[in-house]
Amino acid sequence: ARSFYRDCHLTERGNSLATQRNLAIERYHSHIRGWLTDFGDRGRETVEQLDSILKGKHFPEALFFSIPKLLLNSNELTYQNIATIGHPGILRDARFSPDGKYLLTVSDENAAKLLMLEGGQWREKVTLRHSACLKRASFSPDGKLLVTTSYDRICKIWRLEDDQWQEEDTIQPSRSVKNASFSPDGKHLVTVFYSESAKIWSLVDGKWQEKAFIEHSERAIINAQFSPDGKHFVTASDDGICKIWKLDDGQWEEKFTTKRPICVTNASFSPDGKHLAMVASGDFIHYVKLSELVDGTWQENVIIVHPDIVNSNVYFSPDGRHLAKTSLYGIVKICRLEGGKWQEKATIRHSGSVANASFSRDGKFLVTTASYDRTAKICGLVGGKWQEIVAIQHSETLTNACFGPDYQIVTAPYHGSAKVWVLKQKENDDNS
Repeated sequence: ARSFYRDCHLTERGNSLATQRNLAIERYHSHIRGWLTDFGDRGRETVEQLDSILKGKHFPEALFFSIPKLLLNSNELTYQNIATIGHPGILRDARFSPDGKYLLTVSDENAAKLLMLEGGQWREKVTLRHSACLKRASFSPDGKLLVTTSYDRICKIWRLEDDQWQEEDTIQPSRSVKNASFSPDGKHLVTVFYSESAKIWSLVDGKWQEKAFIEHSERAIINAQFSPDGKHFVTASDDGICKIWKLDDGQWEEKFTTKRPICVTNASFSPDGKHLAMVASGDFIHYVKLSELVDGTWQENVIIVHPDIVNSNVYFSPDGRHLAKTSLYGIVKICRLEGGKWQEKATIRHSGSVANASFSRDGKFLVTTASYDRTAKICGLVGGKWQEIVAIQHSETLTNACFGPDYQIVTAPYHGSAKVWVLKQKENDDNS
């Protein structure tokens, strides 16, 4: 249990055991303890157990496992809005930093907001500005860097120092950037253009410098992602090809090219870097193709056929044991890795296209967002089976929903304010 906690609970990653314990105790006193007491007798029993081991060496692990156990054993859950973050114009995105300490909201009004969790409340700390409408923003995996992209064709890189976000550098890729993302160590950045090309930038002597120009032969690159070890990255293109690149002696070299399936909509690595999932279609068959890294070589080893008309994305759980496949026609398929094979385990249905999916940090919960049915559905792994627990209804079209610290969830309506929610027990649930 302690090993799993240290590997998967990103909030504490990179900190000493003493720091982990202090952070867990601080969060427990600021908001978790009061939240747990709202879960009736079971909640109060959980609080008593946690209070009794508060001074113990392994309090963070106990806290980490007590919360999902309580949630999954509650008879019926509802939700409560605990924060609303207003923005003028269109809200393009809202998400938590990897360490759960910050909340980012991005609007088309030339600005992104960063909020910090203090005393159980989300408080605005800084506004990040561009001279034109923002498109996207992305944290580095360690949560210490942030890149913002804008219609001004400028990417700004911000660094966290002593709890202050400062603009570190500005890069001008010369083309309009679709999205940008960091390598796990924060030393490389890939920018994907609205074309058949992408660029890799590296941090050299405190400045970001262009290091590689990546190109597909015919069609636009849809996405690019670094592997968890930072030694590989994958590009997926409209030309139906995925390419895997490897860093050798400071140079990025093409190492693997998939067979052409006609259309690719997404490609992503599993958290352990041993699997690559590619969402593709061809010959009227739509599927997820998984490649595995075997003895340093990528091998295509399984195809999961999807019965729906169009796939849009695939998401791995933090422990790499589950993946969720979303669909533009309202279906989410959850698969589990068992005995080296991926088995379909559950189907979640929406009445509108599914915009995205997000696993909680322990992999026991999944939130799915459907744009046009205006619903974020939360599912839990109950008794080894995925079940729908609660649906959060909105009056606006949704662009995103994702899990954050202590099972908080942020939702981003297309027009309106970002909202942060916590799961609550319904008042008529006596846990008998």
